Amino acid sequence: MPLQIWSKILALSGILTMGLALLGCVGALKELRCLLALYFGMLLLLFATQITLGILISTQRVRLERSVQDIVKKTIQNYHANPEETEAEESWDYVQFQLRCCGWHSPQDWFPVLILRGNESEVHRVPCSCYNLSATNDSTVPQFSRLGPSVRPRHNTDLCTVPAESFIYREGCAQNLQKWLHNNLISIVGICLGVGLLELGFMTLSIFLCRNLDHVYKQLARYR
Repeated sequence: MPLQIWSKILALSGILTMGLALLGCVGALKELRCLLALYFGMLLLLFATQITLGILISTQRVRLERSVQDIVKKTIQNYHANPEETEAEESWDYVQFQLRCCGWHSPQDWFPVLILRGNESEVHRVPCSCYNLSATNDSTVPQFSRLGPSVRPRHNTDLCTVPAESFIYREGCAQNLQKWLHNNLISIVGICLGVGLLELGFMTLSIFLCRNLDHVYKQLARYR
């Protein structure tokens, strides 16, 4: 997916999260049962959705990996086949540069792509996002910098390629992605558990307030 779509999704998620928090705050401050009940229901729905997604990801992991692999291979095979639509290719170039990898399994995934060879049909070439800048002092590779691929003008048909025998990343992105998940597994699980416990705590507080408002009012009335 283009990065712009992901940014819009994250922005919408932030707006919904702030709206949900505001709903709970107003319900607690004003002691309104309807808002507290709505807050509890939305938190319960969110918690159930997260549990469902976690179960689906864990049980359908093989199918999910296969689907991602098919999407990546299709992106590689159709690399710059249509100069008018390069969002997927640019996103994959960014992934390769950030994960320091080349191809899905290995750089050989790029060898069947004829458009990368140009006039030198016998020389295998790969995109510049596979180029390992840290392995050489050569900084003349165009369109790339320390921060990643620079933004190319849309509809630009110029391809940035390097020979496969040069200083490129030799590992595929599948291996690097598995390494990243393995190294950050504790952090990911800890964040998920923390978010789940917070949601359970807020749900407990909201339902407690909703059910005990009358009891609180009676106790306050005795001291008046």
